[in-house]
Amino acid sequence: MELCFLAIAGGLGALIKDVVKDNKLVLPRYENGAVVLGCFGGIVIGMAVGYLVDQSPTTAFFGGYAGTQMLESLISKKGEE
Repeated sequence: MELCFLAIAGGLGALIKDVVKDNKLVLPRYENGAVVLGCFGGIVIGMAVGYLVDQSPTTAFFGGYAGTQMLESLISKKGEE
């Protein structure tokens, strides 16, 4: 049960980061033959990070908050090379 709570805390952190970043939530949509996950992609990543970090709801929340930002910066650095 505690692991589910940590995953939810991480997902909540990612959701709040999306709201703070754009001041809105982007819902999933089908665009040009591809599915764009919108805010749900960040929530899934946040839940995974929240589950993997230290066993505290606070660190799970902030892990989910920062997890998507870390992946975005890694992807942008990879694209620049």
